[in-house]
Amino acid sequence: MIVTVLAVVASAVSTMFQPEIYVSRTTLVIGTTILDPNPDSGQIYIAQQLASIYADMARREPIQQATMEALGIGWLPQYQAKVVPNTQMVEITVSDTVPKRAQIIANELANQLMLQSPAIGGTETGERQDFIKQQLDSLKVQIQDTEKNIEELQKSLIGINSASQIANIEKQINEQTQRLNSFRENYASLLANSQEGALNILSVVEPANLPSNPVGTNRFFIIALAGLVGFSLGTGAAYLLEYLDKTVKTASDVERIFGLPVIGYISAITDDEDSGTYVEKNPDSILAENFRLLHSNIEFFRVSNPIRTILVTSPNQGNGKTTVASNLALSISHEEQDIIIVDADLRRPAIHNALKVPKNPGLSDILRNKADVKSVVKSWKDDDGIKVLTAGNIPPNVTEVVGSKRIAMILSGLEKEYELVIVDAPPLIISDAYNLASKVDGVILVMEPGQTTEAQARTIKEQLDRSGARVLGIVFNKVTEEMAHSYYDYRYQSLYSPKYYGDYISTASREPNTGSRSRQLMDFFEHGKVPADVAVEVEHAITAIKTQPRKTMERLRKSKKSGTGRKNGKNG
Repeated sequence: MIVTVLAVVASAVSTMFQPEIYVSRTTLVIGTTILDPNPDSGQIYIAQQLASIYADMARREPIQQATMEALGIGWLPQYQAKVVPNTQMVEITVSDTVPKRAQIIANELANQLMLQSPAIGGTETGERQDFIKQQLDSLKVQIQDTEKNIEELQKSLIGINSASQIANIEKQINEQTQRLNSFRENYASLLANSQEGALNILSVVEPANLPSNPVGTNRFFIIALAGLVGFSLGTGAAYLLEYLDKTVKTASDVERIFGLPVIGYISAITDDEDSGTYVEKNPDSILAENFRLLHSNIEFFRVSNPIRTILVTSPNQGNGKTTVASNLALSISHEEQDIIIVDADLRRPAIHNALKVPKNPGLSDILRNKADVKSVVKSWKDDDGIKVLTAGNIPPNVTEVVGSKRIAMILSGLEKEYELVIVDAPPLIISDAYNLASKVDGVILVMEPGQTTEAQARTIKEQLDRSGARVLGIVFNKVTEEMAHSYYDYRYQSLYSPKYYGDYISTASREPNTGSRSRQLMDFFEHGKVPADVAVEVEHAITAIKTQPRKTMERLRKSKKSGTGRKNGKNG
């Protein structure tokens, strides 16, 4: 659409400033065979060859220079001189922004071309033609006088009886006849070399016209054509980029490559400064609901399999794994669960910045036996709901430290103290992440749509399978509304659908379709359009299905805790 708009705007601007062009046309003919009732084919052929020569001469510099000098101008607009196909005519067309100027220049070009004809006065051949014309006029008068004299002599023979007079008059008639024949021969000879009988002669058959309407393609057609071309190029480029883009973008890509579900869609966080604690400060936001849905999906796994330690990692740095880990921990802590979040990224620790807690001491100090677990675990905002184990001082041999059995013992000890341990691990481009993944109950892979190539994703899957890690699923992070429309993924679009978050929109926007049931049924079968009231009921049912197991687990935990408390009271 951007390319289309740019093409339309550019063509509109260019056509707006483009001046209108007017064309004036004049036509010349070679020779006078067109006036001959019995033209000779040889003469017509010669005239056509001469027309080609004159058309070429009209495009030469001498004709151009002579035209400019005659009109007193220093330039000529664009013009063409060509032979009309299969004729002996030369057509000169002049294109200019001023109609009158186009007409004047076309006429002058024709005039200068006619001056090159051998029958035009002002030249040596022209003077000769003037002399021939004078002689022809004189011979014409003499022929007419002679014919008149012969006619009078023939009339005088009537009524004469004298033989001598008749012989004298007949003698005069013979002399006048010989003289007439001589005049006619001379006249025919001169006529063959005159303008009237010449083949190499130019004459105007169509003077240059004064154009009233501009020529060229309609401006609106040009703009529409530019828009069509821009749309075609933009669409082709979009499909080409989509074809060349071999990245993981949708849930179908995840299922095809990993064979795993997408268990969470996290919308983009606009507040980067407080991104690590966003759900705590905005509990009623759509993003907070995203994390609650992610928590519900995790609970489904915990129903059938005991999961006490969850590792959060990502294919690359910057996919938002730390943000997901910290907000997920805060979201789960609202359910009155004892949670600890561990920063196991000893190369580039970030949990202390996300939760605004001191970095030292931390996990690295425990690994190097410089401190015990209880002394380094910190409470977030003096709240017993969530504990934090930061990274501490970065050791020089990170890989050896992370790959040691000591960290497995630490995680095992934390499982006994807390209901859930969330581990923020390094990205999977570092071997530390695979060592940690093999020591936890479940792995959550945080991916940003369109940032991980399929080849990289397949390599990650092979490495995780080789390490024996159990991947719970994929979390798509930083999902924007543009991505939802670009990738056309229903689950992306659900993040921004008014139906999906009915509590956050006005009642007016959620009014059900008031059309008849028959009309709604026809819309469903013809266009796949689900009635609004049915869609709302389905969404409520899905929400209930998702939240019911979570509520059941909460009740079981509370009953278990209360039973343990009563037992301890009795023992006391």
